[in-house]
Amino acid sequence: MSELGFNGERNSEILITIDGRSGAGKGTLAEHISEVLNIHRYSAGDFFRNIAKEKGLTVGELSEKADKDTDLEVDRRTFQKGLNEDCVIESRISCHVMGDHSDLKIRLKADLDERSSRVAEREEISEEEARSRIIKRDRDNKERYRDYYGIDMDDLTIYDLIIDNTELSIEETNDLVEKALEAWFEDQKG
Repeated sequence: MSELGFNGERNSEILITIDGRSGAGKGTLAEHISEVLNIHRYSAGDFFRNIAKEKGLTVGELSEKADKDTDLEVDRRTFQKGLNEDCVIESRISCHVMGDHSDLKIRLKADLDERSSRVAEREEISEEEARSRIIKRDRDNKERYRDYYGIDMDDLTIYDLIIDNTELSIEETNDLVEKALEAWFEDQKG
C-alpha cells in the first residue's frame, strides 16, 4: 500500500523511485537508470502535462487551477504505472506515492545555490530568478503535500538511499546509484 492510501497488486518486477526538490537531479538520474536497466522512465511532470493536454489547457493554466483533485490524478497515474510496468519514477513525492511497492527509494539533495545554478541553466534564466522560483515552489510544495497528504518533506526516514549531490558530478551520482542497484540485485538472488 502506498502512504497515500492507494492499493493494488504489483505486476512489475522492478520499481525504482526518485524524490527530490527542483534542481536536485531527479530527471537526469531517472534517465540514466532507465537506460542502464532498459526500463521505462516516468515523471509526475509528464503526467501533469498529459492532464493539461486532455483538459485543453496549457501547463501554466493548469498550474494556476491545480487543486487536490489534479494532484491526486497525477499520483494515481504514477501509482498505476509503477504497479504495472518495470520502471523508474521521479517526482517530488514518488517514494511516498509508491510506498512499500518501491524496490529502491532514492532521495536526491543539493544545496540551494547548486539547484539554482542547474535550474538557471536548464530554463535559460538568471540564477537569481531560478533561486526565487525554487524557494517559492519548494515552500508551496511543502505546504501542499503536508495539507493534502500529511507528508513531511523534511522527513528522510522512508528512503533507502539519500545522496547529497551538491559537489558530485552526474557521473559520480550515477556510480553511487549503480552500486546500490548492484547490491539490491545481489540481495534479490539471495
